[in-house]
Amino acid sequence: MEKTKILLVDDQQLIIDGIKIIVDSEPDFEVVALAHTGEDAITLAALHRPDIILMDIRMPGMGGVEATMHIKAQFPQIQVIILTTFDDDAYIIDALNYGASGYLLKDIGREKLVEAIREALAGNLLITGKVAYKLAKSIKTNKKPTQLGNYNPYAFTDREFEIARLLATGLSNKEIGDLLFLSQGTVKNYMSSIYLKLGVGDRSKAIVLLAETL
Repeated sequence: MEKTKILLVDDQQLIIDGIKIIVDSEPDFEVVALAHTGEDAITLAALHRPDIILMDIRMPGMGGVEATMHIKAQFPQIQVIILTTFDDDAYIIDALNYGASGYLLKDIGREKLVEAIREALAGNLLITGKVAYKLAKSIKTNKKPTQLGNYNPYAFTDREFEIARLLATGLSNKEIGDLLFLSQGTVKNYMSSIYLKLGVGDRSKAIVLLAETL
């Protein structure tokens, strides 16, 4: 069985050791390297070509957001999950804008961390509830003066617009489907149309663009 290769990036040894124990406990996961700075993360990403990187934000030298930008520019196939104690709005927007597949806080627990890795492998964006709330609040605070309900710059249908607003808060396809009583397949089809109208190819860029324009 080919294992999922994972690179861990964190400047705190105790934290990185704990994350390694969690990741190594999964039979199909393998930690291929440990990095303590953003610069090391870039070097080790090029050397090991991991499938997933769990990236801290604040580290000596280059931080995690900048490292994510460089890694995604060179190796777009690598999925980067931000794993941090900081839920600052600017960090969230920048990390997602640079292509991060998720933004998680370190208090999420073992099961949700493992789930996040598997969701990233499947091409899904995962944001914890606390981060989604802050992102949604940021969107609401910074939206255009026009009433959101009447502001539709992308010619979305009513249903697409409804789904786009939920997407912008960081909800998954399943969560959107549950709220609107739609199947995940139906939500996925709407997402494809939304991406096309936005002119983007992935979920993280769609969220950032919606956050800036709606």
